[in-house]
Amino acid sequence: MKHTHAEHGFTLIELFIALACVALLASFAWPSYQNLILKSQRAQARASLLQAAHWLERAASANGSYPLTADVPASVLQIDGQRYKMTVTSTAQSYTLSATPLGTQTADTCGTLTVDHLGVRSVLGASQTAAQCWSR
Repeated sequence: MKHTHAEHGFTLIELFIALACVALLASFAWPSYQNLILKSQRAQARASLLQAAHWLERAASANGSYPLTADVPASVLQIDGQRYKMTVTSTAQSYTLSATPLGTQTADTCGTLTVDHLGVRSVLGASQTAAQCWSR
């Protein structure tokens, strides 16, 4: 009498092939995911810079001049998360707002984002143009 057993499940070879396929897909997806995270944090920094610029413009409209650097409340310079540090340099006639990348965000090719009282948007230490960094 011959007993046959039905085999269920995967062999070790099949499991290794499946793991290799998953690893290969992950190796292609991970850089795209990281790039997407950098871009979303940059977009948040841009929005925070523009919001702070609007606050400075409203303050200038109400008072006749921009608030000095020391008079800008810390709440105006808040960016959600810890990926950028926002700073302001301000006189009665002008201001410049900057968002400097921190931590893993330093891998972003756009570097430090800036906007001034004339609405000029620029980047410092970037391998891309200001138009590329501010438009996407």
